[in-house]
Amino acid sequence: MSQVLSRNVAESSPLAARPRGELTGWSESDAMAFGRRALRAPHRIHDLEMFREEALVKLLDEYPRERLQAFTMGTDPENRKDWQPVDTAGASGRALWEALSKGRLWFNVLAVNIVDPRYRALIDQLYAELEARCPGFHVHRSSATLIISSPGALVYYHADAQPNLLWQIRGTKRVWVYPAGDPELVDQDMMEDIFASLADEEVPYRSDFDCKAEVFDLSRGQVLSWPQNAPHRVTNLDSVNVSLSTVYQTEESDRRALVWCANRLLRRQYGLPFRSTKETGPVSYAKRLAIRAARRLGLTQTPPRRAYLTTLKVDPASPTGFVQASTRPALTEYSQTSYELEFDPAGKPVLKVRTAAAK
Repeated sequence: MSQVLSRNVAESSPLAARPRGELTGWSESDAMAFGRRALRAPHRIHDLEMFREEALVKLLDEYPRERLQAFTMGTDPENRKDWQPVDTAGASGRALWEALSKGRLWFNVLAVNIVDPRYRALIDQLYAELEARCPGFHVHRSSATLIISSPGALVYYHADAQPNLLWQIRGTKRVWVYPAGDPELVDQDMMEDIFASLADEEVPYRSDFDCKAEVFDLSRGQVLSWPQNAPHRVTNLDSVNVSLSTVYQTEESDRRALVWCANRLLRRQYGLPFRSTKETGPVSYAKRLAIRAARRLGLTQTPPRRAYLTTLKVDPASPTGFVQASTRPALTEYSQTSYELEFDPAGKPVLKVRTAAAK
């Protein structure tokens, strides 16, 4: 699989790729509410040529497979065990599209703003517009994941470390957004692990949490945002869904991450009773200095890249969009650049991290 997109896309200038005209069109009340509460607002990126079906199929066909995740899922938001990786080996972009169109699949096209300059230009423009409209809002890093998913597909309850926005481009999804900072909804220790990238963002869920949620039906031409760390879950309602998830970092979000990571380090590795999540003041400042120093000295854990093993493989001929390829697990294409898979004499899988030379 090629590591870059086709020549006419990959070598085009980000400046030339930048869409013309304003893409957000938020009202003053939208701008004032941004980051403070769950907000649904308009956009028009769904009108861009790059989001038409043929353009998306071409993107899937040429996209580096180590940056493409595929999953299937069940129908019960409390049964996370049904969320399973699916291998994409041998499937063309058209086969991937056909499989998800009728099956139960969820594709994460990761770091799309790094691979494709059209998306980099788009993300730059979106955040430039938001910075111009929203008082005090300034982004110093951003990234994007293109999400393409089946009718009825769902994402389980989770909380992200960094703030993000969900731009709906095709189809309709229902999103449950829960209050940020509620210890009943996300345990503090678990949120610290998420900030430290030592745990996935999935957290335990009970259906009675829904009494605290705001529920939004998100349609094409709408974007949804919520306060940083607010838990949420998603269910697609109708046809194939296409969304763009944009993650950003600000001085404020970085400060929060440092405080939570410092609490984790100081309490768990050194037994110091730090649990306050206050983000300003002399104690907060000292914590931030401490975690930065610990990272420079190599005193913090290095988060590993997760390895995805599966016995499932994309198959557009199957009504689910995938088939059981083998009883013996294989590494998905997404994981093969980081890991090797071997089997011990008893047939048990053994993962080995690839060395730089092997990569």
